[in-house]
Amino acid sequence: MGQYDINIDIANYENDTLIVGYYYANKQLVRDTLYADSPGQFNLQGSDTLETGIYILLSAPDNEYVQFHVNDDNKSFDIAYDYKDKTNVTFKGSEDNTNFQNYINMLGELRPEAQTLRENIDTLEKAGKDVSKLSDRLKEIDESVAKHQLDLLEKYPNSITARILRGNQEIKVPEFADAEDVQMTRYRYYKAHYFDNLDLGDPVSMNIGLIQNKLDVYMDKLTSNYPDSIISSLDFLLEKMEPSEETYKYYLSTYLSKYGKSKVIGYDAIYVHLVDNYYAKGKAPWTSEENLVKIIDNAKKISPALIGKIGDDIKVYKEDGKTPVSISDIDYEYLVLLFWAPDCGHCTKMMPKFVEFGDKWKDSGVKIFAICTKHQDKTKTCWDKLEEKNMLGFINAADEYHRSRFKLKYNVTTTPKVFILNKDREILLKNLGAEQLENAMLEILKTDKREDLIPQE
Repeated sequence: MGQYDINIDIANYENDTLIVGYYYANKQLVRDTLYADSPGQFNLQGSDTLETGIYILLSAPDNEYVQFHVNDDNKSFDIAYDYKDKTNVTFKGSEDNTNFQNYINMLGELRPEAQTLRENIDTLEKAGKDVSKLSDRLKEIDESVAKHQLDLLEKYPNSITARILRGNQEIKVPEFADAEDVQMTRYRYYKAHYFDNLDLGDPVSMNIGLIQNKLDVYMDKLTSNYPDSIISSLDFLLEKMEPSEETYKYYLSTYLSKYGKSKVIGYDAIYVHLVDNYYAKGKAPWTSEENLVKIIDNAKKISPALIGKIGDDIKVYKEDGKTPVSISDIDYEYLVLLFWAPDCGHCTKMMPKFVEFGDKWKDSGVKIFAICTKHQDKTKTCWDKLEEKNMLGFINAADEYHRSRFKLKYNVTTTPKVFILNKDREILLKNLGAEQLENAMLEILKTDKREDLIPQE
């Protein structure tokens, strides 16, 4: 924040423009376009906000870049390098940038030797030769790098360099040799301590290019793909992010959008959780009143038909329009609740597979309750299509005046829409395609230990 004045001197650079970029979560965005005061001479200055973080100088036409740090306590310094050799960058007036560049230079000098040592050790070990001297030298290099890192962390704990070094440190997991399940205990420790070295509540974490990769590993590799597990991890992350308003806002909005658009079965529960526990509770104050109403209303529509909830016992009617039929009237072990429409092209395409499934499983206590979604004068088209679509083996019904409000109770916005219910009307699965029914049913029976219901070939 406040005044900043950064002079940039690029030798052998003939282009008169230079792009200044910055990191924001997983993005690299443009901060400014600088125009040369004289050949190779540029100046980034102003009195507006220049956030603490890592910045990029992007040159043309090669689109290669040089990075520099802006710290809270120093936003005025000089940068110099050669356009033809960007490896030798020097800084004047910025201790943090100089320290980091020296560290990078040291790594550049040691890396070829370390790589050669590793290759030679591998070759000699395979040949049964003594590698102790090579191993000792490699250990010296590793210890030298570690000492250099430790010195920087101790002397400049709040610098961008320190934040980068800490953020890239691996979590040291105890052996837990006496644990009953060593592997699981080590995993739980690793997950619980995964963000020990990257403070999600530090606003600068958004601007140093580390946060997204860490979050991706945490969510994709350390969190199981069950909705409840994902919800638990998201709550953990958002709580840690909350001290940083920008980080919290960005990721709460990002995760809401991600799980709101997800096609993964059951992930709508994650969306509903975020709405109910954050947006509906005033924890997303940046959201306009109009959008907030839409978000909350959408979650309310989805909520009654989430997997694990008890589906409503809707009352619909047979072809005569007078004879009611409810879910509770049907004798079944498992019920496939199928909402369809006679003019739905996808329904027509998938119906043979629904019919095939129904025929195969009908003697196993699995029944298909097919509810046509057409109302009023269009209801007649439902009955006209049953024989043509070979649906006469289903339990067929409709609701001419939508008295049951099934579209609201089961959030039927498109067709075909499928739910699998157990005897207690608990929603076990939903939004399945016809081609998925067979495997889904087998998995359900396996989970419920009801393999006795599997049809015999």
